[in-house]
Amino acid sequence: MLKIRKEQHDELGKISLKRFEDSMVEHIKKFFPKYYEIHGEPIIRDVIQYAIERSNTYDFTTERDVCLYINLVFLLGSNFDKDIQLPWASVILRDETITGPATRIERLNGKVMEYLDEAVGVENEYLGRALLRIREISFEDFDRSPSPNAGSVAVVQLREIWPHKCRQLGEPVLRRLITEGMKTARSYNITSERGVVLYTALMFLLGSGFDKDPQFPWAASILNDESITNEAAKVDRLYKDSMTFLKKWLT
Repeated sequence: MLKIRKEQHDELGKISLKRFEDSMVEHIKKFFPKYYEIHGEPIIRDVIQYAIERSNTYDFTTERDVCLYINLVFLLGSNFDKDIQLPWASVILRDETITGPATRIERLNGKVMEYLDEAVGVENEYLGRALLRIREISFEDFDRSPSPNAGSVAVVQLREIWPHKCRQLGEPVLRRLITEGMKTARSYNITSERGVVLYTALMFLLGSGFDKDPQFPWAASILNDESITNEAAKVDRLYKDSMTFLKKWLT
């Protein structure tokens, strides 16, 4: 009987994974063309690899289940399973009463589609308006120094930017998002009212974990750049690059 050494087995696994990865690149190119156009293939591949790794955490092993998980990563953000804005996602993924990963991903996918219809709009109309509104906000009008009212100011701005999503999230989740946003922004030495409003707005639009999301490498690059020692300069860079990125979605 022919025996396959461990090294050969590992190599066959790599070939199979590469084939699946290639098929997912084509899948995104076909069904999510705007994402492919904006991100480009190298980033698309990074996100797919990240999503495959995350999907293993929840025992999604069939190509169909992993494909559905990858779809949700692009729709909601690569860290949607830990997003404070989507507490129901984590509940479904960890619900031990749901028998089988196929049922779990189906239930999650159904919930996501309902959420997107209500928050984003059937034709993405609410999202389009939100992107236009955030570009109209003058961040120069906000205080450049720390403010005890930064959280309240951020809530007002999020309601103006994307009211449908705010209603869908609900007040408690919205407040938790602001609290977490202020805490995470502080870890990057961003404490000014202007910086907090921008940071929480990006969490709101791109996903709570946008700072570690392979879909937005420009954000991580700026936030972790130790050569930018001045907060105002960091916020300026973050604002400029985020507006450049969001503009692509409107063209």
